[in-house]
Amino acid sequence: MAQNTVVAPEEPHYTRADFTALRASLNKLDISFIAGNYYTEDDLEELGCESPSDLQGRLDDMRDHLINRASAANPHIADALRNARKSARWSKVALDFLFQAAEFHSSQPQPSDSVTAWLKPRVAKHLQAEGVRTLQDLHRLIELRGPSWWRPVPRLGEGKAASILRWLQRHEKTLGRLTVIGTKTASDAALPAVVLDPHGTKAILVPLDGIRLPAELDGSTGINRADKFSLIYARNDLEAVQAYLVKFKSQSHTFRAYQKELERLLLWAIYKRRRPLSSLLIDDCELYKLFLAAPDPEWIGPRTKRWSPRWKPFEGPLSPASQQHAVTIVRGFFTWLQDVRYLAGNPWIAVANPRKEKPIESMQIDKALPEDLWKELSREGGYLDQAIAHRPGNEQAQMRLGKAALLLIGHSGIRREEAATATRGRLKMIVNAGIPLAELAVLGKGLRWRTVFMPDAAVQAIREHWEDRGQDFDDLKSHADSHLLSPIIIPSTPTASQKHLQEDSGQAHGFVPGSLWRIVTKTLKTVADDQRIEMTNQEREILRHRATHALRHTFATVAVGNEVPLDVMQKLLGHASLDTTSIYVQAERKRSIAEMSKFFGGDKQGK
Repeated sequence: MAQNTVVAPEEPHYTRADFTALRASLNKLDISFIAGNYYTEDDLEELGCESPSDLQGRLDDMRDHLINRASAANPHIADALRNARKSARWSKVALDFLFQAAEFHSSQPQPSDSVTAWLKPRVAKHLQAEGVRTLQDLHRLIELRGPSWWRPVPRLGEGKAASILRWLQRHEKTLGRLTVIGTKTASDAALPAVVLDPHGTKAILVPLDGIRLPAELDGSTGINRADKFSLIYARNDLEAVQAYLVKFKSQSHTFRAYQKELERLLLWAIYKRRRPLSSLLIDDCELYKLFLAAPDPEWIGPRTKRWSPRWKPFEGPLSPASQQHAVTIVRGFFTWLQDVRYLAGNPWIAVANPRKEKPIESMQIDKALPEDLWKELSREGGYLDQAIAHRPGNEQAQMRLGKAALLLIGHSGIRREEAATATRGRLKMIVNAGIPLAELAVLGKGLRWRTVFMPDAAVQAIREHWEDRGQDFDDLKSHADSHLLSPIIIPSTPTASQKHLQEDSGQAHGFVPGSLWRIVTKTLKTVADDQRIEMTNQEREILRHRATHALRHTFATVAVGNEVPLDVMQKLLGHASLDTTSIYVQAERKRSIAEMSKFFGGDKQGK
């Protein structure tokens, strides 16, 4: 049972890598060699060790802690261990005393351990791409997704997934009991899936992986089934849904969104219409639209794990925008079923989208930085430059990287994915622009190229970042494919090299979007927490709660507010529709206020 009051500090926990590294350190191996051979890049990031000196400090603290623990367990060896530390001479006997008498118990995995400490690097890499950093994260992912938790994880496969489950079950004592409905565990028999019964007294609502269809409603004889040869193996509606979702197994967010909408529709068809998906007609689709706006109360519940008995398909009635999103997903699913000749026709093509009020401002453009704050943050000698000057020398390069990322996105309005993939060869200075100005070609959504622009301040910030990387920014021929933003120091581990170095040239890859997000948020927080910078508490709070997309909003609102035409902004932002760009029309509101002020306060009323 969890304790409500903690009265003792948390006991440090060390991995096998830590003990191996400490032994090497006490044998006077070079700390850079230790960092590169006993830890992965992700391990060092988890430990907060940004440099070899940071790792050496951690190992020294670990040594002192183990000496204290060993001395307490066996006072007779206390003097020997202290003398070894003082003289920096560690005999094999002293080392054995240190590790054995310290009651080393790290042979058992702990929830807070990184997955890289216990799983093979290739498996850990795929899990980390799903946001799984620790064994506790892995536990939660499996319980959240259920038996098919592994499907969206690229190159994992059912066999590896089963091995992971068995390993977790073997370590239940330290990792906790893993309960997954529909999966056999060491202590539980598999719970049966639910056969949906539309004639029962109460609808039993379960997620997609727990659904079993009654034979008479499984869709195998649906009235809309195509009589032509089908291009998928699906024999019934449930298998057709699963075949469609396989398309999105490598896109975890899309997979979850589509899964949610299709399981809602499947449950509704069986329980509310008492007919299979492959028998739904236009009238049914119209009724489902109404249901999305006002689902039955027993279908609504708070968000919980998908395999909890308290799980419900809805958290409440859907907003008009969410209703439209749901219909769009379902319509696309039925279009695909018709394309692969599972269905003869698509009833949703005759069904209009739910009516949606057009908001004056959608998205969260209120997350944009106020114009005055952005100018003070980004100007020469402003908040960013002051924060860099206040940092220790070994941290300034990382801050300059953060500044380059901030100015690149904030002055061009590109997405973080676009910033992460932008290369030197796509950045060119513009001749005769009136002011120093650069253009950058970026590859955006839908694999469409577009050109954005930025001032010389952004280019100079990137140039300084390249100097920290030891690369010549002006040597375009050698660095055309080099990313504008890249790690400054790459550990010499195989994992780090594979992740960050190009095989053909040895040049550094750029960041993944998530890493760029962390760099920007950390930089903004560092600026906000620097008490030597004179700014208001409100400004500090704003910076602490902003990230990369806020910079894109900032660029758009500042530019439109200064009357950059909407058609220009649409192209710069890469919006498919001008309606999306119109969200930022603060300039239009300013002009409207100005013109109406003239009308009501001028001579027009008297004429």
